[in-house]
This record gives sequence, structure tokens and C-alpha cells, in this order.
Amino acid sequence: MGDNNQLFFLKRHAPRANGPVLEIGSKDYGSTADFRSSYRDVPYTGLDLAAGNNVDVVQDLTEGIGALPPGHFDLAICCSVLEHVDRPWEFARNVTRLVRTGGRLYMSVPWVWRFHAYPDDYFRYSWRGIEALFPDFEWSHRYYSTNVEDEFIAIDEFPDADNRMALMQPVEGGQRKHLPYLMVNMIGTKRAAGDAVPRTSESPDADLRRVFGDKPVEQHIWDGYMAWFYHTNVWKQMRWHGVRTLKLPSDMWNYQEIIHERGVDWVIECGTRHGGSALFFADALAGRDAPGQVISIDIDAQARQVEQHPRIRFMLGDSGAPAMAREVMGMLPATRGTAFLILDSDHSKAHVLRELEAWVPLMRKGDYLVVEDTNVNGHPVRPDFGPGPWEAVEAFVSANPGLLIHDAARERKFGATAAPNGHFIRN
Repeated sequence: MGDNNQLFFLKRHAPRANGPVLEIGSKDYGSTADFRSSYRDVPYTGLDLAAGNNVDVVQDLTEGIGALPPGHFDLAICCSVLEHVDRPWEFARNVTRLVRTGGRLYMSVPWVWRFHAYPDDYFRYSWRGIEALFPDFEWSHRYYSTNVEDEFIAIDEFPDADNRMALMQPVEGGQRKHLPYLMVNMIGTKRAAGDAVPRTSESPDADLRRVFGDKPVEQHIWDGYMAWFYHTNVWKQMRWHGVRTLKLPSDMWNYQEIIHERGVDWVIECGTRHGGSALFFADALAGRDAPGQVISIDIDAQARQVEQHPRIRFMLGDSGAPAMAREVMGMLPATRGTAFLILDSDHSKAHVLRELEAWVPLMRKGDYLVVEDTNVNGHPVRPDFGPGPWEAVEAFVSANPGLLIHDAARERKFGATAAPNGHFIRN
């Protein structure tokens, strides 16, 4: 969506597109400017959160790029959208992925304007804020615009441009609104990967040392892959038979090997979410003709797509409650084979420690345990997370020496894992 000033700016300052064009936030609500008609000679894609007029693709760019091809678009247009995005850093990362090297991004966003929910309103951006969010672009043609048609002032030419625009007198007819209205408009050209501006004043090696310390080279590779997988939100796009799983593919491959090699009959999953992983475990049990089921526990019943599966039993409640652990373990037959327990619910240290204290004493010798998302709190992702599963494991193992055997070989079989320091065999 856009207004006439944004269309004027685009026609005046953006060179012709030499390839596909992407309009982000393209839904036409009946009073928006028509960008598409200016690019009839190239492929044009309109993207929005919801279907509607002028929308070709429905996709939330905070969740990923969906089926859109990376590095495909010669020009991306994003007008009056970014202020409505609750996770702009993820949005910016995915927009950057979609633009080809040498391609352009036209960004227009409010710097000064009232609250306007559409469907909600979160942030305001200076031109420096846009540059910080999109460091892979070389920015130019920075202009403020107002609500008065064809009124612009070049930001680079006037150090006091904000004051000049905010203090301008009302125009005849009352077109200018009482509250100052400034839109930041700027054109960015995507740099080649080697030309990107460093994010710090230090060398890339210093960045690596700060993130990974003195780990071996292979650890840098595994952690780097894990960071890419996590921060590009690929994990949010994983599905098993069409149902979201939120798992690392190599971990899922590892799990089915564990189930077959260790003769697992029962899988207990703490944290159902969408139900895709429960379906995966049910298929793995069926593949070895195991007599047991998947018992999946969550405080919220969301898994409607798989709740009728004959090998899955859902339990509603707190997976960290000792009563829940006793009830579920009491459902397993005395003659059972190996049980596989997976902790993947609330990832706070306190909750995971409650789960470990409730479940591990009830496990039998040889049962298998995976504590997922030990990768957060800087192991290697989300250093801002705070104490989580990793710290809970450390605390539990320290307080219960010899109760769990760390299966480091299985944990690192495929290198990257979302459960580092999280694979154990009950001793």
C-alpha cells in the first residue's frame, strides 16, 4: 500500500527495474497508490499478510520467505509497512534475502506520525534506523515527505531538515495536519557479500572469537549453521506430513535412529505445540512395529490436525508437575521396552529443572532423554534469553551425579543440534 507522494518519489528516484519487482504490503484498500502499473514490462509480485486485491502471495516476512525465491527481485517496494511489524529485525533479514545483489529496495516509513493500528502500530524509524536494520544496502536519495502532495526535502542537504519540516506553516486549505507528519523515503542498493559494511569496528575473526570463543573449527561450522537455521526462521517452516514441527532436521533423523537402535516402545513428549513432532514420533514407532504410543503433554490443546491419530495420546496439563509425571509413567506397562522422554515445553531454567526432577527418577535404566533447546542463552543462539534448558541440565546433573550418562557421540553425530548437552541415557 502507498500514497501519491510515495509513487511520485518512486517514479522520480528509482531507476527502471531490470527484473522482477516485489511490492511488500500490496493489499489495495481502495485509497492506495497503484505501483504495479508502473512496472508492466517486468514480472510483478504483490505480497501481503492477507489475501485481497493486488495480492499475489500471502506471507508474513517475520516468519520467513515461504515459497518466494531468495535473491530473485531486482526491486522491492516497502511503503508504510515497517511500523506495523513487531519483529522488524527478522522482517529486514528476510527482505534482504529476497533482493538480488545490485538490486534496489525502496523504503518509506513514518518518522513522525500518530498511532495508527493496521492491524497494530509498533515503531518509528529515523533514516539511521533504516540503515541499521538493512546493513547490506548502500543507501541514497534520503528525503522527508509530508502529507502535502509532492512536498519533499532532502535529508542529506539540510542538517536541520527535521526542524524545517516540522515547523512549516499550515498551507491554504488546511492540508497540513496539526501533528507534524514526516515520512522517511530512501533507496538502497544491495551490496555484494564481500562489500558489506562490518557490523563492528573489529575484524570478522574478532566477531567469531566473541561469539564462539576458542572452539575448534568444526564447532564454528556447527554453531554457525545452527545460528543461521535459527535466526532465518527456517525452523518455523518445518513440517511433517504438512503439520508444523519446529525441529532441526538432523535432530529428527537422530531421533528415529535412537527409536530403532534402542528398541523404543514409548515416546513421552513434553510440549506438543502444533503436533507435527508427535506425528513424526508416531510414524517412527509404527515403522518398527512398536507396541506403544506417543504420549504428548501440553498446557494448550492446539494439535487439532493429529489429535485422532491412533498412536498418539494427548494429555492436557503441566509437564513439570510430579503428579503428571507419575500419571503418565503409570500408563506404561510393566513389561515395556525402552521409553524415550523429550522435554520441549517451557524453556526457562526453572521449568526444565522441575521437569527433570519430576521425570528422571521415574525412568528406568536404559531409557533415553533429550532436553531440547539447550542451544538458547548463547549455546550458540539467543544470548539474551537468560538461564534456560542448558543451565537446568547443568544444575540437575551436578545435584544428581551418576543418574544420567551423557550420550555425546549420538548428540554430535550430525554436527549441529538444537539439543547440545541435552542427550542422555538413564543410568
